[in-house]
Amino acid sequence: MPSYRWQCFECGFQFEARVPISKRNEKYPCPECESPCECLVPEGINGFFNKDVTGPVPQNTGISGLDAHIDRVIGTHAKQGWEAHDRRDMVKREALADLPPEEAGKKELAKNPDGSYRVMSPEEQAAHGRVLTIHNMAMKHRKSSKGSVS
Repeated sequence: MPSYRWQCFECGFQFEARVPISKRNEKYPCPECESPCECLVPEGINGFFNKDVTGPVPQNTGISGLDAHIDRVIGTHAKQGWEAHDRRDMVKREALADLPPEEAGKKELAKNPDGSYRVMSPEEQAAHGRVLTIHNMAMKHRKSSKGSVS
């Protein structure tokens, strides 16, 4: 619900009140003297519009009805997102490049703090397998318990 500025012409008090758009033109009682007040017409509107694309994250394109370049912004955003995806995929392939092709498909990758990837050790892969098993069991339990009444 928007806030509007109101002016009491009896006591001169100005205040803001949250009123539905449909009731903006109706008189509103003054909180000081209870006289009917009229909504003031705004003197100006301030806004911020940013159409710069900064990377593979949702963009602040402003109000779409005012953004004459929305298609270009969305297209550039999608292109940057796919480029970032391709870069991550290439880094993952490089991490698996030293392995024979039949082994590469069986190995799990872990992400390092610097953003690079490495092949998990056998111990890490075993722990990861246990985590996935526990997760799958929890999801099956959750799915089966949704239908029952507590």
